[in-house]
Amino acid sequence: MRPRRPWRVRRWETGCAATSTAGYTRRASDLSSAFITFAFFEQASDPMAVELYDEHEQSERVRNWLRENGVSILMGVALALAGIFGWRQWQDYQSGQAMLANEYYAAIQQELDAGSTQAAAEQFAAMREGVGEHAYVALSGMLVASALTDEGEVDKAGEIYSSLLDSGKWASLKPLIRLRLALIEIARDRGDAALALLQGEVPAGYQGLWLETRGDILFDMARFDEAADAYAAAVTQLRGEGRDFRQAETKLDAVQSAIGRAAIDGPENS
Repeated sequence: MRPRRPWRVRRWETGCAATSTAGYTRRASDLSSAFITFAFFEQASDPMAVELYDEHEQSERVRNWLRENGVSILMGVALALAGIFGWRQWQDYQSGQAMLANEYYAAIQQELDAGSTQAAAEQFAAMREGVGEHAYVALSGMLVASALTDEGEVDKAGEIYSSLLDSGKWASLKPLIRLRLALIEIARDRGDAALALLQGEVPAGYQGLWLETRGDILFDMARFDEAADAYAAAVTQLRGEGRDFRQAETKLDAVQSAIGRAAIDGPENS
């Protein structure tokens, strides 16, 4: 029979056993954590594993981003392609219109050189329908209207000038068109309409011609004093512009002579 250990020894052994059990549990937990940590660091230390992880993460991010923004991207690309295609189509159209306008302009000049004013007028009508408001249209119309005026077809010429004036294009040519239409109105004995065309601010570079044309209108209306003032102002303006003023000066002399004759004839007629 084994002798019993003293109670102090038994208490110590019991404490050791308890301590050993808890220690084993802690050690197992520590070993598990250490293994997991080791496995993680071992995987992290493997470049291939890190690279595969990064590629997977990046591909997932890309897929998510495309899912959220794919429709917007496709719409943007479609709009960009449509804009490029539309711009090229517009450029091709404009180029084709310019070539067609040039051909019409050459044909009209050829008809006018041959003395075929009516044929040129027909070409111009077709040009307006086919080309629209290209710059060559205004130039061609002015050529045809001038030829019609020379042949006494002032009504047809006036229609062309009026249509050109009503257009929203050709701002640089509008002053010259207004001057020519004013002269047409004089030929139609419509002095008030002619003066109305010259109302308002005078375009830069046209002051001398404006004053001279106004003198022509007033002279035709037998308003000699006003015509003389307009011609005198035209002579001064044209001389200052360095342009030929002799024609305006001749008109001034003529209207002054008319005023003098009217002064002489006045008492006799009374």
